[in-house]
Amino acid sequence: MKASKSGTVFPVVFGLLLISAGVVFLLDNLNVIALNWQALIGPLFVVGGLIFLLVFILNTDDWWALIPAMALISLGLTVFMEQEDFANEWTGAVFLGMLGLSFWLIYAFHPLHWWAVIPGGVLFTLAAVSMLAEGGDLSGGVFFLGMALTFGLVFLLPNPLGKLTWALYPAGILFLIGALVLLGTTSLIGFVWPVALLVAGGAVLIHALRK
Repeated sequence: MKASKSGTVFPVVFGLLLISAGVVFLLDNLNVIALNWQALIGPLFVVGGLIFLLVFILNTDDWWALIPAMALISLGLTVFMEQEDFANEWTGAVFLGMLGLSFWLIYAFHPLHWWAVIPGGVLFTLAAVSMLAEGGDLSGGVFFLGMALTFGLVFLLPNPLGKLTWALYPAGILFLIGALVLLGTTSLIGFVWPVALLVAGGAVLIHALRK
């Protein structure tokens, strides 16, 4: 059986990186060179992410590689941003946003994996919430509306399975809660457990119906 490109390139590149790292560490221990770990940690994360990204580029069927790729690249960027004294809300938004982007890319290349829209939307929503200076009703309202939009996209976006009409129910409920929270007519905390129970019950029901 012929090996895939990623199956051949990834171990070769990874092996070369391990050898290179071993040489660098040996030279550092022999005091031939002096490593500045504070300056190196960010680029090392980015290089690791680019390796996983290369795995995906060589074979888009390896969609799983997008998740560690974006996670490691975003970690490298956040390390750089913290060293340059960027605001904390920006570092959190960059990490969550890029991690969310990995799931959107999974859906873009493989529409059959429609489920990726949900973590992608949740992470984008959390990225938006993390950038809000105010807390309370505003953050809560944006969170619920973002979740409503996520399930709305699950229904609207094309996928090989056809329209997923069940997604309209959590979308409607979450939109109503978000609107009420933004209008200040209700307390956010009162909806935490009910929404959690609705989501959990819906997940159990969908799993049972599929069986």
